[in-house]
Amino acid sequence: MTTDAQIPIVCFPHAGAGALYYGKWRHAFRDGVDLRVVQYPFRERRMSTPMPASAGALAGEIFAEFADVLRGPYALWGHSMGSVIAYEVAKLAQQRLDNPPLVFFGSGSSAPCESRFTRVQDLDTPQGFDDVLRRYGGVGEEVLRDAGFVKYLAPVIEADLRLMGGYEDTAREKLRCPIVLMQGREDTVTSDRWADYTDEPFEVLEYDGGHFFHDAHRASMAALMESRIQRWWQRGQQSTDAAGLPAGLTHERG
Repeated sequence: MTTDAQIPIVCFPHAGAGALYYGKWRHAFRDGVDLRVVQYPFRERRMSTPMPASAGALAGEIFAEFADVLRGPYALWGHSMGSVIAYEVAKLAQQRLDNPPLVFFGSGSSAPCESRFTRVQDLDTPQGFDDVLRRYGGVGEEVLRDAGFVKYLAPVIEADLRLMGGYEDTAREKLRCPIVLMQGREDTVTSDRWADYTDEPFEVLEYDGGHFFHDAHRASMAALMESRIQRWWQRGQQSTDAAGLPAGLTHERG
């Protein structure tokens, strides 16, 4: 990175995950990027904090917590459910601060208009819930056999998925920034509708793997995000410089 200070990238975990899960990503980014991981309620150090009633309310709490970060140059990245919460926070930054992210990263997620969790009724039966844990929580057989871990993890995933069961994006507000999507080739989510969420550059990149492909591609994904943050920060700086030049003078744009 060519900035004098680190640019924050705020990370929004997937359903059932917390800050500890994404803590290992801190070592994947270089010095120019400052990874900030959102800690959702109802887990880890916030275990006694109840989950808000809606995704919008959760986004509002996160916006308030990260308001200082969102006033400067920053990027957002969310995986699965995290992409939807990140989108809701990006909207608030646009509306209240007039400051969209430099770039929005989504991974393992359909567009917000297609991200409502439709299997809420399966959470009410043991067989259905086990299937949901495997599909949406990335939980394998060996974990399901660990009764203690399931006792902790199951309520967290259930709270997150019930939150997403009530989510519906009707406004479809466009983000005033590029969108970069990363997805697993064997995943079942589709990214096509994300193109409706920006008039800026839009990219989709594929990686080997399923819904939790990002665990195996930490280094390459971090390098990709760093490169896009640098690109759009530099172009923003060029635009700012060009706006202050005498009439008739401009910078070249890449």
